[in-house]
Amino acid sequence: MISLNPIPSNQPLNPGVNLIEHLAASARPAIIQYSEADRVELSGRVTINWATKMTHLIDSYGTVASDTLLVDLPVTWRSLALVLGAAWCDLEFVTEASQADAILTDRPDHYLAQPAEIFVTHHSDVDSALVDVDDEVLSHVDQPLLPVPDIIGNARTETSAGQYVQSHDAGTVIYNDKLRLDAATWWTVIDTWRRAYPVILVDTSAATGLQRIIEDERLGEQQ
Repeated sequence: MISLNPIPSNQPLNPGVNLIEHLAASARPAIIQYSEADRVELSGRVTINWATKMTHLIDSYGTVASDTLLVDLPVTWRSLALVLGAAWCDLEFVTEASQADAILTDRPDHYLAQPAEIFVTHHSDVDSALVDVDDEVLSHVDQPLLPVPDIIGNARTETSAGQYVQSHDAGTVIYNDKLRLDAATWWTVIDTWRRAYPVILVDTSAATGLQRIIEDERLGEQQ
């Protein structure tokens, strides 16, 4: 059962607490993505709006709780928001395409032989037989209808996220062009959000200014 009791802002949420409500109420950004020429910031509420739309899109194609989902995506603000929507649908994440009822990917050509429903994002010119997420998701409402499962507990893993993820006192930095979204990185994202801190995505072109980014975003010392 998901608890709706308020949690002190300086305490991380425990498994079973409503992460969606927590993110929507947070005054801090949920995701900030830096590239060489751009900075994109999503508040918790905007992140939840994207996730909500994704829940409706997934549901509209008959993919429901307990169905299996393979995620094969780059680490971008959009990927994190969309996968949060998938987690909200209480889908079981798998790593083998043959086990998946649905696949969320930017590389659809890798999976055309699979019988799964293929949801495509970060990709232009999507085949009409596949689901063009970037085109369709915006047409869905951002009014939540689904109950919130234990997103925190479901994401937890003991696997380390590796060298391209840096935990700081008040946020997490991910070198997002160096890895793809896997279970360990996803848990790091959820763990950061449950502490009410932002996830900072930085690609190599912006990494030379990383110390300035850390200072500007007030992330504190690396742990």
